[in-house]
Amino acid sequence: MAQKKNHVHWLFLLVLFLSILSCRNSLPDETDRNIRLVYTEWTESVAITFLSAVLLEEKMDYSVELKLTDVALAYREVAEGKADIFADAWLPETHQQYVEKYKENLERIGIIYPEARIGFVVPGYSELVTINDLKNYPHTLIGIEESAGIMQKARKAVENYGLTNTLLNLSEEEMVQYLEDSIKRREDIVVTGWEPHWTFARYELRFLNDPDQIFGKKENIYSIGRIGIEQEHPHAIRFFERLQLTEKQLNRLVYFVRLSEDPREGVKNWIKENEYIVNQWIKNLKPERKKIM
Repeated sequence: MAQKKNHVHWLFLLVLFLSILSCRNSLPDETDRNIRLVYTEWTESVAITFLSAVLLEEKMDYSVELKLTDVALAYREVAEGKADIFADAWLPETHQQYVEKYKENLERIGIIYPEARIGFVVPGYSELVTINDLKNYPHTLIGIEESAGIMQKARKAVENYGLTNTLLNLSEEEMVQYLEDSIKRREDIVVTGWEPHWTFARYELRFLNDPDQIFGKKENIYSIGRIGIEQEHPHAIRFFERLQLTEKQLNRLVYFVRLSEDPREGVKNWIKENEYIVNQWIKNLKPERKKIM
């Protein structure tokens, strides 16, 4: 009889332990399933944001509001609570000034891509090897919008290396057009480039050596959120914590989006090729359906 009672006692403890463990792994229900994502026109920002939006909407029953802006305003929108998440934060260096400015009102959520890099980029046939070689380069350096973190580094590089080249401010699309036109003519060109970017998959490109490390080393692309976002949207935060892409996956995603008139279509084509990894991101994050009696 005592042995039977002992067995029942241990069975009770096991059930209790499993119940506690289940509660710890479960997430509270969300009454508000509206979430606001802010992004820039950079190719990886568009791709990552629309991937997130499609999965949040179609797999997790969120209503997603998207806002396109520049990088400085993206950080301000999140810090001021006008947006919930920005999924293209380059850290620790490229976007350091924005994070430092708003650090009291921002939370780092997860690393989306761990191999990001910026710098001056040239075609593979170029005779230029280091940034110091630009002292004898008679052409303009092709940049992107003035407020971009990479442009701040580029201006610092021009000053640090004593360059006299003009640094041109253009959109990313215009920069890419200059690059493609020059490659077709096999002409010299130097652009402010970054990886991941679809151009590295299409063309033979390389970064100029940066002896003084003005552009920094490889960085992480983070998702960041406003203070309090985890308490209000724990399912979305768990999704962004899981969302991580390899170089091949991200370059392929960017390429699919590039080929599509609607970024959502490019994203959906990519999802079809990567159903297994997508299912890992969203596992157990769908809202429970209430039973109708």
